[in-house]
Amino acid sequence: MSTIEPVEPTDPPIAKRALAEALGTFILVFLGCGSAVALTGAVPGDAAALQYTGIALGFGLGIAGAIYATGHISGGHLNPAVTIALTVIGRHKREDVLPYVGAQFLGATVAALALKGVFPHADGLGNNAVADGVGVGSGLLVEAVLSAIFLFVIVSVATDRRVTPGFAALAIGFTLAGIHLVGIPLTGTSVNPARTFGPDLIAWKWDDIWVFFVGPIVGASVGAVLYQAVRPDRV
Repeated sequence: MSTIEPVEPTDPPIAKRALAEALGTFILVFLGCGSAVALTGAVPGDAAALQYTGIALGFGLGIAGAIYATGHISGGHLNPAVTIALTVIGRHKREDVLPYVGAQFLGATVAALALKGVFPHADGLGNNAVADGVGVGSGLLVEAVLSAIFLFVIVSVATDRRVTPGFAALAIGFTLAGIHLVGIPLTGTSVNPARTFGPDLIAWKWDDIWVFFVGPIVGASVGAVLYQAVRPDRV
């Protein structure tokens, strides 16, 4: 079981699913982090709210489009925390975790490399970092809570048959946009280790990177388990 169930009776070969994950993650990171680079400093005056909204939409619309494009092939995880959380609750095959996660990291890294080519003089590539005055512990909690919310929604709209079909990608995109509106001023909002790793590797900025691995993976797993606890069936 994946973020969106494939329409075919059997899953495509793992190589095709991994390639779909890499391409989908590329789309998400290029559009999301690209909007962060493009909008940072682009709006004159005190317009942080406009920048935050634009970045949130970049990530939300990016993941919605990427899931619609890849969900019928790979499930459209596009995020190691999603893959691990779905595996924890038995909705993804254990043997497919490493190919999926590897593809997601690869897609994010290539996207960050492409962004560096588009914005060669940018100081950063939408990198995550715990904001001054927030504290590492608070940043970890922010990432964990936002990731738990994210997976609670994902498991609901993508695996519960009672949810209206066809709208999972939109619900996930709206949720990711809302998450960014809360998290951008605190951590830059990751909820996705691959999304953090790619830009960090290419920009060689490793600020608090463990926060953006531990927080999303733990939080996502908790969110997935919580939805399993409230659903009245196990179908």
